[in-house]
Amino acid sequence: MIRELNDHEVNALHYELLLKDIVATAEKLPPFPDIVWKVMPLIRNMAPIEEIEKVIRFDQVITARVLTLSQSAYYGRRSKISSLQDAILVLGGQRLVQVIMIACAARYFQGSVSGYNLNERELWEHSVATALVSEKLARRLRLKKALTIYTASLLHDIGKTVLDLYAKIYLHSSLSEITNDGIDLIDMERKALGIGHQELGELIARRWQFPPEVVLAIGHHHSPDKSPSDKDIVTAVYISNAIVNGAKRDENGHESVRLDEDPYFIRMGVDRAMVDRFHGELEKDMEEIRLFLRG
Repeated sequence: MIRELNDHEVNALHYELLLKDIVATAEKLPPFPDIVWKVMPLIRNMAPIEEIEKVIRFDQVITARVLTLSQSAYYGRRSKISSLQDAILVLGGQRLVQVIMIACAARYFQGSVSGYNLNERELWEHSVATALVSEKLARRLRLKKALTIYTASLLHDIGKTVLDLYAKIYLHSSLSEITNDGIDLIDMERKALGIGHQELGELIARRWQFPPEVVLAIGHHHSPDKSPSDKDIVTAVYISNAIVNGAKRDENGHESVRLDEDPYFIRMGVDRAMVDRFHGELEKDMEEIRLFLRG
């Protein structure tokens, strides 16, 4: 005799199958281009520009994006760029890796993310802005592994690009609209879809074989204290993300939360003056780079 499932069992089965489908979709994402891992040892070993150029030139899409981004005022500082060698020379080691990282990540952030109520390329611009702030934060606080922090900041919301599809299908309103009712975004993701964008991002980053510190920072960027290690790196990503979100003011021009009163900000010594300075610099930086991000 076949026993019918009760409502609780049906719901449990539904969420189990949904979670498996979400994870399977994340695992089908195209692999992260390995060009950055080829370039980094060349830079560390101070290889000739010609050797670095050969590696980058092999990927025509990345080459085009490196040339385009290097001509932005933010990265190129208005230097005349007429060749890939010029771009490599003007950017220098760390900036070159940053630009390549942006060029590689762009493919995963195309289009709108309506499940999170984000317009065309808004999530992409938020991710780049978070990376730019993280660079300033690492320099200001003299944090080690600045490039690790930058990379994790750039990819911290990669999980949203996958969850967006399921939010559209299974929810009657966007996750952002639901969280406006006072429900925490991560809790809502887990309740509605069985997994949060942190955990899914961590899974994606691990599959892409990023360093463990990057994986942890992506997986705990809303909850640094829960990270088993590398809390300074994770907290730096948390702070950078919060500063970018805090740059969005309400209709009266006020922050919804006093960032300088946040315990993570206090722990890392990020005060009101620093937050205001980052906000001001970010507005100018994004104005300079936004045209190239949309190109």
